[in-house]
Amino acid sequence: MASGGDGGDRRQHPKDLRHLLKFCIEQTISEDAPGSSGVQEMTQERRQWLSEAFSSMTRDPIEDMKKCIRILIEDSDSSEELKQNALESLTDMCESIDLAQDFHKIGGYALLPHILQDQQQDIRWRAGEFMANLFQNNPYCQKAALETNLIPLLIDVIDNDPNEDPRVKALYAISCLTRGFPDAQKAFTTSDGFSVLMRAMESNIQRLKTKAAFLLRDFCIQELSNKDILCDMGMVEQLVGMLREEHSSFHEHLMGALLSVVTDHQRATQECARPEFELREILTERIAYLEGKEEFMEERHYAQDLLKICFTPENQEQIER
Repeated sequence: MASGGDGGDRRQHPKDLRHLLKFCIEQTISEDAPGSSGVQEMTQERRQWLSEAFSSMTRDPIEDMKKCIRILIEDSDSSEELKQNALESLTDMCESIDLAQDFHKIGGYALLPHILQDQQQDIRWRAGEFMANLFQNNPYCQKAALETNLIPLLIDVIDNDPNEDPRVKALYAISCLTRGFPDAQKAFTTSDGFSVLMRAMESNIQRLKTKAAFLLRDFCIQELSNKDILCDMGMVEQLVGMLREEHSSFHEHLMGALLSVVTDHQRATQECARPEFELREILTERIAYLEGKEEFMEERHYAQDLLKICFTPENQEQIER
């Protein structure tokens, strides 16, 4: 340990980032050339690399976000590649919860409707991904999105965008916006959100179908009253009807969604047990069909659980009355 007074270690500790960088350079050069005295002159290549590294360390991310926004919303002559790069940069920066909040504080949410409706699908799907990134695990940004009334815009993309990727990413953004945020869940359901999910599950886009089934399941797990809404809408019958279609990997997610609806909800279980739905026969046949198929083991378990929950003696008695 260095002692005080004239005999101690006279080296000064770096005072700030600039002095720290200089200190590191000196130490690196000293280590690279043992036995040499003093600081050796750097090569031009090394000087340029260090200058760029230092510049990136001291850059103002708020100013960077503003530049990206200008490229996306103000500069009509910007190339598509430049716009995509700007949107990717915003997405990367807003991985930080603090910077995601700053994006709203500088007025960035005015950009979101613009990029969701861009002519280029590569911008539209990146817009959905960016919004999901903003909202995920960020209550401040979730609340800001709700106040900005973004849910109807995202629903429109899910229902009507002509391309697959923007629809999938918009549904992903809805999932991140509503997760753990009851106000957004209510806003989604009052915007006929369950019908949106049903239409997504009836589409021919596998990723969209799967995400919709997952989101429906989450809504039922997070809020019991959502199951009453589904029963009122006749969605139990629709879900059972989809199980009649030719078997596919999507049926695992469909079974999981239906199981979440009926769990701890007598009305839904009684709906499923109605003889005209023939769910008992569908489940019995499916369990037999999937026996020994390891890749469908989860779906088989769901079917077995549905059979146990929906076709209890109590349910049968209630239906026969």
